[in-house]
Amino acid sequence: MRMHLPKPRSPGWQVGDVPVAVRRWPQLALLAELLLALLLAGYEWFSLYKLVLLLLLASQSLWIRGLGWASVGLGRPPALLRAVLQGTVAAAIVLVAVRLVIVPLAVAVTGVSVDLSQVEAVRDDPGTLWIWIAQAVTLAAVGEELVFRGYLIRRVADLFGQSRLGLSIGLVISSMGFGWAHRYQGEAGMVATGLIGALLALLYLRTRSLWPVIICHALVDVTSLVVIYFGHRSWLFR
Repeated sequence: MRMHLPKPRSPGWQVGDVPVAVRRWPQLALLAELLLALLLAGYEWFSLYKLVLLLLLASQSLWIRGLGWASVGLGRPPALLRAVLQGTVAAAIVLVAVRLVIVPLAVAVTGVSVDLSQVEAVRDDPGTLWIWIAQAVTLAAVGEELVFRGYLIRRVADLFGQSRLGLSIGLVISSMGFGWAHRYQGEAGMVATGLIGALLALLYLRTRSLWPVIICHALVDVTSLVVIYFGHRSWLFR
């Protein structure tokens, strides 16, 4: 009689094993993952390759939990026009807040101006302006929102059972990380971008979608670049 023996299982992690390991020590695994993400974002200057690595880490974090980016707000918006309107109105509010509250507060707290020396390269240079705009609406608006709002806020909140307290702590940590990632703008720039990050986080939690936040982020960045290009930095920044 011919016997059919089961095939030996290959050593190492199997696709189905990973979620089991995460479920066994969910809080510890999540804490280690968040520490790795924050260390990656905070070590030396924030750059394109760091953003890509953070996106890969975030994607893996969702995958091993059987989730996708739609679970954190990147699903197809039920009303695209509404998302565009929300993002546009929010961008106008953020820009007014930058001029009247955020930058003056950041300057008052730190005693220095926002350092935009790296961005000043776009002034009177159309080619450089378009390159920066392309980066702003893709890498910055999409990539940073996926990492700092969609990933960090939700994963931090997981430590507290997605409670209001957890979401509030996630908002604070993600905003601080967002500001720290922009420390090339100096102390005032770090404070200012952290406060802007908090407004973007509030928009994300209010709409429960990343699309209005991505649109808002893109519009704020593009407006800032255009203002600097035409030499009117003082319209938004001190």
